[in-house]
Amino acid sequence: MSLLHALLLGLIQGLAEFLPISSSGHLVIAQQRMGLAGPQVAFDVLLHLATLLAVFLYFRRDLARLLGSLWPGGDPASRRVVGLIALATIPTGLLGLTIDHYGKQLFESAPFSAAMLLVTGLLLLLAERTRPGRVAMEGVSWGRAWLIGVVQGIAVLPGISRSGSTIAAGLALGMDAVAAARFSFLLSIPAILGAVVLEGRDIASAATTGGSWVAMAAGGGVAFASGLAAIHLLLKLLARRRLWPFTLYCWVVGGVVLVAG
Repeated sequence: MSLLHALLLGLIQGLAEFLPISSSGHLVIAQQRMGLAGPQVAFDVLLHLATLLAVFLYFRRDLARLLGSLWPGGDPASRRVVGLIALATIPTGLLGLTIDHYGKQLFESAPFSAAMLLVTGLLLLLAERTRPGRVAMEGVSWGRAWLIGVVQGIAVLPGISRSGSTIAAGLALGMDAVAAARFSFLLSIPAILGAVVLEGRDIASAATTGGSWVAMAAGGGVAFASGLAAIHLLLKLLARRRLWPFTLYCWVVGGVVLVAG
């Protein structure tokens, strides 16, 4: 993998992980168009780790409050959010492992990713037209948290945006738009950590097979910086309920890739 490829893939990951346009789908399509042989698993995991660090930095105050609530005398509302995230992670893990085991070939199919981008565009369109809710993150019911976790598990499929689908689910379940986004980003932490742990051995093997660590590190740095920018941008747009540009984008990209073959 060249340095240019690594930088481009890092930019794609950072933007598409948090903007509702599917990072996995874009990586599958981009890697095939760049002529890279098969999925770059080690590099993909490293990029996910970089975007995870972006979440940690951007939501550091939220995370400090949530972790502090676990100590005796901690805030009960924040402790409840920790429980909601833990509960939602269960169906995410079960579905993610199932899809990864039985559908590995899907992660190498650009046409499938393109078709799923069309689905993501439809989800975003429906989300924008959903009546605004008022439920804060702390007020989400246990059942609704489970459903959002189910949606996040399905979003393992390349082309289905994790952030887009979980935010759309939160809006459909009556959450405030910004609260739905915050819950989606916080919920991504255990999901990304799980992927890093499961595929961590591939990063280790890359070190012993001559992987270009300079290129990988550069790509990770770009993913981290662009991820921070993407989180900030999406929260601003959600405050105004502006999702239609992402709907149009997903449909155009998905349609072009399907037509091009």
